[in-house]
Amino acid sequence: MLVLGILAGLNSAGALVLNQPEQLSLATDVYFHAATAVLEGGDLYATTPPNLPDYHYIYPPIVVVLFLPHALLGSETAAYVFQTVLNVAAGTGIALLLLRALGRRGIELGRADRLLVGGFTLLSAWTAAQLVMGQVNLRLALAIALGLDWLDRAAIEEEEGQQASDPADRPAGRTVDQPSDRTTWAGVAFALAALVKLFPATLGLWLLRTKRYRAVAAAIATGLGGLLLGVLVFGPDLTIEYLTEVLVGRFEGETFEGSPDPERNHTTVRRMLAATFGGSSPIVTPLAFALVVPPVAYCYRDVSTDSRRVAAILATLVGTLLIMPLQPLYFSFLYFPVVLLVVTLEAGRARKLVVAGALLTFLFVGPEGVKSVAGTLPDSIGATVLDAGNALFTVILPPTVGMWLLLASCVVIQWRAPRRLAAEAADSGATAST
Repeated sequence: MLVLGILAGLNSAGALVLNQPEQLSLATDVYFHAATAVLEGGDLYATTPPNLPDYHYIYPPIVVVLFLPHALLGSETAAYVFQTVLNVAAGTGIALLLLRALGRRGIELGRADRLLVGGFTLLSAWTAAQLVMGQVNLRLALAIALGLDWLDRAAIEEEEGQQASDPADRPAGRTVDQPSDRTTWAGVAFALAALVKLFPATLGLWLLRTKRYRAVAAAIATGLGGLLLGVLVFGPDLTIEYLTEVLVGRFEGETFEGSPDPERNHTTVRRMLAATFGGSSPIVTPLAFALVVPPVAYCYRDVSTDSRRVAAILATLVGTLLIMPLQPLYFSFLYFPVVLLVVTLEAGRARKLVVAGALLTFLFVGPEGVKSVAGTLPDSIGATVLDAGNALFTVILPPTVGMWLLLASCVVIQWRAPRRLAAEAADSGATAST
């Protein structure tokens, strides 16, 4: 899976540069000109790159501070190089966190496998487009992975404390009911990511499920504090504009009117429902929640084992990506749970679903690919293939199928674990009676 992800990433990056050269450094150019406008006293939300009049800065005012170094470099090219260095550092950081999490589980990879994990977080289809465009998402993925790593360490330490026969054997200064300080920092990390992109706030559901109330409080304080800091630094007008215009516009721009355009790269379940009921139908959003929330909630039933905890986290993130009208640029947020499950799960149905789901999320295939295939066929057959492809891609894209398979794997992990425990208990009883 890791090798195929890297190959798909290299292919998608090359295709993006060759077929859509305007995408190269697109996001960094937006950040650069927004930060330059702030330094020059211009309008943060009205400023656009000279050749990209339709692209604006869309984050809370305080977030622009992250991009002031880009502006101080003085050129778009220098800013893009700097952003690329930051993205490479973020991808490397995610890989190190994954290796550390695997080490906590007694899994020590060889050098070749460690390099493969690093290559996957840096070059896979989940990362490649972000590197080309100079996106900020990989740094947010690092924040999420760091928060999940802190929670993972705390959960494993608490589990070890519960298993200790003597309370003195538990980690020093730690009780079962007392979360470590790092769980609070996990809430901060999630909130920083949510301050930029908003939707990572759904990880607060996981914090509530695991009773990390200090982390929830820290997350709320961090998010509100970021907005308040923007008011103090830039004045209230920009924050009001962000909340009332920019934030609303981000989601309105990703909804459908009528049937979805097969060429729009929209991978949520809303695409399927919009094709069925029409994009303007008022039942699209409620139905999306009705389809996705039950399996996610089911994955929250029992999180007493490592695999079920990781599966519940993956279900939370995938469920969010299936519902919210977002661009398919956020699969890098799945690195931590997906890689852990792929490596640690035993061979079986759940692992196959994880691998199959991940592979399909690498495939950003659309009408252009169908046209290429149809062009090699006789006219009558090619026209039929093209019509069928457009009809299919109007309803669903491969990454959407992949997300459904990932969610299905989480459900299987939750469903099979109690059955396995019951079977083990029955075997144990039979052995004892013998």
